[in-house]
Amino acid sequence: MVNGELSSFMLVFSYAAGRMLHSFMESDSLQSTERYLKLLAWLHTNRKMLIIGGAVAAVVALAITIVCWQKAEAEAGANAQLLNTPLATYRGGRLTPAQAGPFLDLAKQHPDTTAGEYAALLGAESLFTEGKYPEAHQGFSKFIEQYPESPLLAQAKVGLAASLEGEGKISEAAQKYQEIISAYSTESSIATPAKLTLARLDEAQNKPEQALRYYEELARINNPYDPWAGEARERGELLLAKHPELRKAPPAAPGRPSATSQSPGLSLFPSSPKSNAPARAAAKP
Repeated sequence: MVNGELSSFMLVFSYAAGRMLHSFMESDSLQSTERYLKLLAWLHTNRKMLIIGGAVAAVVALAITIVCWQKAEAEAGANAQLLNTPLATYRGGRLTPAQAGPFLDLAKQHPDTTAGEYAALLGAESLFTEGKYPEAHQGFSKFIEQYPESPLLAQAKVGLAASLEGEGKISEAAQKYQEIISAYSTESSIATPAKLTLARLDEAQNKPEQALRYYEELARINNPYDPWAGEARERGELLLAKHPELRKAPPAAPGRPSATSQSPGLSLFPSSPKSNAPARAAAKP
């Protein structure tokens, strides 16, 4: 009897559980269907907006792709054009620097490319080589303004200072060289020649003491192969020959007589010619 009742109970329970599971599945399926229908209804209602949004996104993506492709093409074209532009030509047995025109045209056509950036500087340098200092001044100034983050910025600033000197604006040129020395004090390849040129300009402005300080600083460079140090020694010798009063002996040490041979000028410029000897022509800048 008990087994029969248990069997009946299990059958009833299984039936009830099956009905509950079926109802649950039907309910879940009904909810999913409702959500799907609502989504379809929303898509239908907003189909115009979705079509426009998708079209805009497609246009934007296409525009970005075209711009990137055009930029890559422009960069490649500018690079090829720059490589095909000679830096110098061989005429009549002489090597002549290239004219500025082709470089300036390239820089104008491709201002947003690396090749255009290089061409702009090369064009300004060519103008300087041609002796067109006002035009070179403009070219270097434009480069500094247009490419403030360029790795060639220091060269452009030196070119600007040199152009000012070429125009006869010695005071302005000296100021630019001083700014270069301050801005690139840790870069000897830039600061050292700038100091040598500034010393030369100080001489031109009748400031021999300032010039001698730069010559002495450069003459102390402990490198026998450094060209700037060698030229500084040569110019220092010439300057001391013109201004022997700058050859000041240091204070005598206790118990030792003062000796002119111990002066800084003599130690740094040992082959300095005598003051009554004719001064040699100054080395070219």
